[in-house]
Amino acid sequence: MESNVPELILNDKILDALSWIALDEDITAEKDFIPETRLFIMEGTIRSAKTVTAVIGFAKRVKKQKGKFALIAAKDFDAINDNILNAELGLFSLFPDDFRLKRDKIGGYYLEVVGTEKRILLVGYSDVAKWKKILGKDLETILIDEINIADELFIKECFARQAATTHPILIGTLNGDDPNHVIYRERINKCLILGNAPASIVAEMNAERKKKRGYYYTHWTFDDNPKLTVKQKARLRVEYPTGSFYHKTRILGERGKWGKMIFADYMSPDLIVNINAVDDKGKSKYPIERYTIGMDIAENRATNVIALLGFDKDFRWVVLVDLEVFKSEQNGRSVGYAYKTQMLRAFLERHSNILNKIDGAFIDSAEGNYISDLQAERLPIAIAACYKATIKERIDLNIILFNGKRFLFDVKCIAAYNAFMAATWVPGKEGKEREDNNLPMNDIMDATEYGETRHMNKLLNAAKKGVA
Repeated sequence: MESNVPELILNDKILDALSWIALDEDITAEKDFIPETRLFIMEGTIRSAKTVTAVIGFAKRVKKQKGKFALIAAKDFDAINDNILNAELGLFSLFPDDFRLKRDKIGGYYLEVVGTEKRILLVGYSDVAKWKKILGKDLETILIDEINIADELFIKECFARQAATTHPILIGTLNGDDPNHVIYRERINKCLILGNAPASIVAEMNAERKKKRGYYYTHWTFDDNPKLTVKQKARLRVEYPTGSFYHKTRILGERGKWGKMIFADYMSPDLIVNINAVDDKGKSKYPIERYTIGMDIAENRATNVIALLGFDKDFRWVVLVDLEVFKSEQNGRSVGYAYKTQMLRAFLERHSNILNKIDGAFIDSAEGNYISDLQAERLPIAIAACYKATIKERIDLNIILFNGKRFLFDVKCIAAYNAFMAATWVPGKEGKEREDNNLPMNDIMDATEYGETRHMNKLLNAAKKGVA
């Protein structure tokens, strides 16, 4: 009978890491052995095999632990599912007989460790209300994906919840971040480096003289991933412009700071196209399979914006097809919901030939009343709240798309191109918060992103396939 377990290649780097995370000794046995590793950090590039190594080590350690509870934490449940549970080399594919997804009669999902009373709790650390409720237990083994974007209080709570367990270990993964980030100062720089790391990181960590017992750090690159080919590595190394934040942190695996401008490094005039252009055979250069509409509603803000976006059939690219921008006030008075609805009707009439290809109009989820009003209008397309992606998630998506020449602007939407080009970080909050001075450029970006994120995961998955 053919096995469904995917092929797993374990090189020396992965085996060495696993030896520090999940030692061969039986920690369930009653003896004096105390495993030394308390914190194990895996920092480095994308596609470096650090996450799959963390998953394997976590699974082995959970099966050995004495305590009842363990924890897997990531940004949200989608990240837990996509990156840890159901990834190609995820927990379910690598250990198909050992873990089962369950749901409490009152409460959320958890993993059952088959044949035991052990449970692995699942926490999205972006939702403070949920993780505060679930962490009222002793947690022996913890895996935190992208530990650098987790709340500082959440990290402290995790360590506190391990204090009463027999053999606690916390495994954390991350790409490079701002060297001044609290996770470096309070935890990572107190680690002992195992193996090689970039000189810049070695210097930063050596500057911290007070190392903590059982704290260990490993650095990961493309060369540590046994499944990547030479061609794939070469393609990855040119994924972002040399010198940009993403090139330094995602491709070189080093730590870095954001610049003032958000997108300028990743954009160029060749993103502006004529969507009606045809090739020498008379076929469209930009064949669109489906559309979405994003809509930003203004009250006392500068403008209302309706944005029409088109996608090819494989979500290799998205193009901003049309843009309607109109003021929130006329003659000193708010235009009101009725006028905004009238403008949306006129916009749909302008594009009546493609209504059957429009997935819907997606509006800021905070505008619940207006969404309900529009749904009652019996418009020819669906009306719904947009996907609740954070501004940072939307920014990360657009950087990937801009740099890969996968987000295009029709020539009549140059105002949107200019808006993204001019986008800046809030001073002192670089990499976290986009500056918003109630200008039309912010409303244009928001509306565009509301329509774009309807297919956010498909666009990201297409990017991953492009480097596979």
